[in-house]
Amino acid sequence: MLQSLFNKIWEEERVPVEWKEGILIKPPKKGDMGDCSNYRGIMLLSVPGKVLNRVLLERMKEAVDDRLRDQQAGFRKNRSCVDQIATLRIIVEQSLEWTPDFTLSLMGRSKPATVHQVLDSLGVLSTAAKKAQST
Repeated sequence: MLQSLFNKIWEEERVPVEWKEGILIKPPKKGDMGDCSNYRGIMLLSVPGKVLNRVLLERMKEAVDDRLRDQQAGFRKNRSCVDQIATLRIIVEQSLEWTPDFTLSLMGRSKPATVHQVLDSLGVLSTAAKKAQST
């Protein structure tokens, strides 16, 4: 039953508004209750909306994983950044043995791209997902 409903949503590229709305509850953290940062915002969402989100997430993960290099480990299942750091350390140590004047340059981004920008650049962000994001 849900599959036929999700297929219809996918074809029509329209997600029911109720599925995207939620109830915000704000349980307090420890500290001064007058400080807004001492509250934890939790959004209670509809169950069909959560299921649809999970389906979209799995489709996007499969599409993105196919496009990423094996060396990309951050935020991927069964991959560890610790392993990547260990590999980099071994590369540096071995390079220093052969080339004492070895230089390593690291570069970061001052403003990282949003998830939607990355997915869109990979051609993974579907029209339905774009519509769900925009409304």
